[in-house]
Amino acid sequence: MRIEDHPIVRAPAAAEVAFTFDGRELRAREGETISAALFANGIRTFGHHPRDGSPQGIFCANGQCAQCLVVADGKPVKACMTPARSGMRVEPLRGLPILPEISAAPELAEVETLEVPVLIIGGGPAGLSAAIELGKLGVRCLIVDDKDRLGGKLVLQTHRFFGSINAVYAGTRGIDIATRLAREIAGLSSVEVWLDSTALAVFGDAVVGVLRGGSEYVLVRPQVLLVASGAREKSLTFRGNTLPGVYGAGAFQTLVNRDLVRAAGRLFIVGGGNVGLIAGYHALQAGIQVVGLCEALAECGGYKVHKDKLARMGVPIYTSHTVLSANGAEQVESVTIARIDKDWQPIPGSERSFACDTVLVAVGL
Repeated sequence: MRIEDHPIVRAPAAAEVAFTFDGRELRAREGETISAALFANGIRTFGHHPRDGSPQGIFCANGQCAQCLVVADGKPVKACMTPARSGMRVEPLRGLPILPEISAAPELAEVETLEVPVLIIGGGPAGLSAAIELGKLGVRCLIVDDKDRLGGKLVLQTHRFFGSINAVYAGTRGIDIATRLAREIAGLSSVEVWLDSTALAVFGDAVVGVLRGGSEYVLVRPQVLLVASGAREKSLTFRGNTLPGVYGAGAFQTLVNRDLVRAAGRLFIVGGGNVGLIAGYHALQAGIQVVGLCEALAECGGYKVHKDKLARMGVPIYTSHTVLSANGAEQVESVTIARIDKDWQPIPGSERSFACDTVLVAVGL
């Protein structure tokens, strides 16, 4: 399930580590997340919901939801945010997680408090751009980001950007923009970066609690707090929308473009904006068949050049259509769509189904 030959991204020459999932020994690339390793080994069901036992997989692959929860070495963790380690014992989540018992209360210690002029939460394009401008002026800044590298969603974008060359680096791939911004940050002595760190709370006295590196709790007192933590993907309510194999465009791009895992065999896309159209092209680059795309509007909202590219490559595009259901028992096996009328209601008799293993939901932020 790994992508070994990609026209844009090169597979890393990383060592492998062995771990177990549900008692079965698997291999992972050193440093990759549990979710990427499971997908690479053909596993999409990470557990079952405590209420009705329905199968659960991933949705966001960005740490924003808890659909990918697993138990790693006895602790409930998000599979999309936790690296697989050598010897790690991972179990699917069956019911509600049980927290490990603690025999004694931990010894209380003084919490470090750091004072900074500017604290920036989020190391994506917005946070990095702000830090660069402030850094040029010599203003001391601290960037906190929960990922292992800077760039945010840019590290998932293998396509060349459109628009203004000066404003948005048009003509440059997103992955290269991320590298360029991170290099600028590294050259600014007044800007400090904490990766793998999460801002847990902003307290009433303007102090921010940060879990640094996943283990050290630090209080940060900024004069200015800049929140640049990005957006959350929208989803849709339809029958079967929590089946493993239904997930957002960001999760798909994370698995395919960042982790180089072939996250689907046959893909259907819901949403004809730029994100859905570009994700379709990314899928084709990775050798994934795109069986169709539906858009509720009468025309796709994305750039015409993106739509035309998919159409030229043989992808059927169904405008004025919506998704009715994702179908399958333990994971997606097909998807059903239907034409909608002027009141946005499905027209009886217009249903059509497509055999697929993945439904990509790209309906906005």
